[in-house]
Amino acid sequence: MMIQLFCSSALRTLLSGYLTSRGLEVGEAGEVALVERGQEPAGPLPGVVISFMPERLEHLTALFDSLAGRRREGLPGVISGWREEKDTCELIPYERILYFEAMGNAVYLVTPEQRLTVKYKLYELEQTLRPQGFIRVGKSQLVNVAGIREIIPWFGGRYILRLANRQELEVSRIYAKEFRAFLEL
Repeated sequence: MMIQLFCSSALRTLLSGYLTSRGLEVGEAGEVALVERGQEPAGPLPGVVISFMPERLEHLTALFDSLAGRRREGLPGVISGWREEKDTCELIPYERILYFEAMGNAVYLVTPEQRLTVKYKLYELEQTLRPQGFIRVGKSQLVNVAGIREIIPWFGGRYILRLANRQELEVSRIYAKEFRAFLEL
């Protein structure tokens, strides 16, 4: 299937690599057009047109993965994260994410190498990512259990989590019981 892209150059590079890695062709005359909001072409497009917002790119990738049956084959789920400068977006596989953290009105995803902004509320991420192994450990943190290297019992029924990047997070007393149940401790 040939896909036609109408998007910013940064997203074009990202999406082209993503689509070709899944066996789809990207070209100038496609049966399907992916159109970033704000990058619409002047005239009408033939075939199927999928309009997307760049901050919700993970919905687009999930659509293509599910249509291709890729999720069942074990390809990782991804979420889009924006650099602080807001000029580039990256697709981050779930397994690379150590935790999400809410600070003020922003939510960040943290990997061993970087910190990116996501366009979701923490409670939305908690609901969506729980089946992928993410659990709430505090009022403002959601941790990927695959990124935990060590669990240290702490005072007052709390825990300290030492992550893959040697950073430490605290499981608050309020979330400790659910955390123990989730990990069957």
